[in-house]
Amino acid sequence: MPDDATNTNNAKVNIKVDPFTTVKEAEQMLFRKLGLQFTQAFGLFEANDDLQDVLAGNRRVMDVISSWDKSLEDEEKVTDVHRSQKMKKSQKRKDDILDLKPDYKYLLFQAKLSLRTSGPDKIDDFLKDAKALKILYNQAKRDVLQSRIQPEEKDVTRLAALKLQVDEGDFMPDIHRAGFLIKNMNRYVPRDLLPKSAKSKKGEAKLRTYEQKIMHKYEKLKGFTPQIAKRNYLDYVERWQSYGALWFEVEQRKQLKSYPDILKLGISPNGILLQNPEDKEILDSYAYKEVVTWGHSESKFILVVGDVVQQKKLVFKTPKGELMRNLIHSYIHFKVQSRMQAAKK
Repeated sequence: MPDDATNTNNAKVNIKVDPFTTVKEAEQMLFRKLGLQFTQAFGLFEANDDLQDVLAGNRRVMDVISSWDKSLEDEEKVTDVHRSQKMKKSQKRKDDILDLKPDYKYLLFQAKLSLRTSGPDKIDDFLKDAKALKILYNQAKRDVLQSRIQPEEKDVTRLAALKLQVDEGDFMPDIHRAGFLIKNMNRYVPRDLLPKSAKSKKGEAKLRTYEQKIMHKYEKLKGFTPQIAKRNYLDYVERWQSYGALWFEVEQRKQLKSYPDILKLGISPNGILLQNPEDKEILDSYAYKEVVTWGHSESKFILVVGDVVQQKKLVFKTPKGELMRNLIHSYIHFKVQSRMQAAKK
């Protein structure tokens, strides 16, 4: 699980499974063990320190784990794909990339739906579950600090100050002096925004500037409880375009002519994203109000976007269409539910 202290997946929970235990049954065990009340947003992923892929509930846990042992055929496929990176793209290479099994290391329990905690789409029942919010906060700060999501730079020092309030409590001038943050800046600022050489003149100057801005904001948070600071932290990151997105590698067949054939399709709280996997640039996005319908087959995911006047049908090759369909359905369901709750108030 995402943990409190290291901003990684170091928190561990043990459950007993047998060869027939499904992912859904294991999730139920975890819900009970962790004391979660609002369970719909959470699930199991197969993961390593770079990748996290949500699991279908009907898979057997032991089958998932045993699939991580690469066969000789899998190793040869990895080698073939690496060799072909310098060659002209072919259909076989695209198929290899889509079918390639990442080197997973562990099962990860976290939010598969990063539901809103503020604004018109907030879910009241979610907000009542302090344990659920704790997991979501730990997951959000991990993703921010590991640069898994593209930050809004204007928010970076605000988030750092809020995390300081969670970690340290109120600002104390005799403790939180100049230099206090310099050596621990990686605990508060996204990895990709830190200077490559912290000991260079430019690097030191950048760290001092960060510290000054963070401490200035931190002083103003006096009186914020950890829970209030966490809620404020989530309020900021929820506005970021790629926050909470689960990414799926897909292939598009020349429908989007200026885009690469292999894309990352992200399903997020705010809509559906298309990303260039090479440089992580967001190429296109569709809010859920633009999604007309969606569906899947064993090898395809189909998305129709637009409005009553004009619509566009997009077909992507992927073996994970059912998971994608279910995630979109859940996000839209919760959006409708939150609006209905707001209308009754």
